[in-house]
Amino acid sequence: MTERQFAYPVMLAVAGRRALVVGGGQVALRKARALADAGARVRAVAREFLPEFARDGRLECVREPYAARHMEGAALAVAATDDEAVNGRVAADARAAGVLVNVVDRPALCDFIVPSVVRRGRLLVAISTGGAAPSLSRRLRERLEEHFGPEYALLLDALAQVRERYKSGDLPPAARRRLFERLTADDILAAAREGREALARAIDAAIRQAAG
Repeated sequence: MTERQFAYPVMLAVAGRRALVVGGGQVALRKARALADAGARVRAVAREFLPEFARDGRLECVREPYAARHMEGAALAVAATDDEAVNGRVAADARAAGVLVNVVDRPALCDFIVPSVVRRGRLLVAISTGGAAPSLSRRLRERLEEHFGPEYALLLDALAQVRERYKSGDLPPAARRRLFERLTADDILAAAREGREALARAIDAAIRQAAG
């Protein structure tokens, strides 16, 4: 990825797929855990690992020098060693195998960049500067974390339940659109800040209004 290229933003489904992480340090651990959190089957390869790798039962640790054969079966790869030559080999092997690769701190060698993220339950907000200014990404993430509180997780869970309830066509399409527009209003969010019971009352009132 060159400085002039614009990344194509996607949310990649990796659940059940093999992810290769090359490296055994703190950065590699963070990348491996994030992939495992997303449901990937993570294989980490390094000469030495931090003890935290072994404590995380989701991570398969291969204690040996990286070789091209480790790329077999991988859907994506992350190079996170402190050896630029090894990271370069991982990138080259991944491309030869048709595997998407991320090389930590080397955006020019990356097929994808891992953004800074804010998670609130089902809500995921991603921020990226294309590798140009990671410190700015972190600053923006901190600001967004202040703006998007835990009420968004509560609200999204409730909205998912309402959508499941009415997707069968119990409401006419126009009424369904009005309902979901109503459920994103500021007063509904304010109810979510008050808690689950207040949110349930606000949603029930909105449903009665849409059905009436």
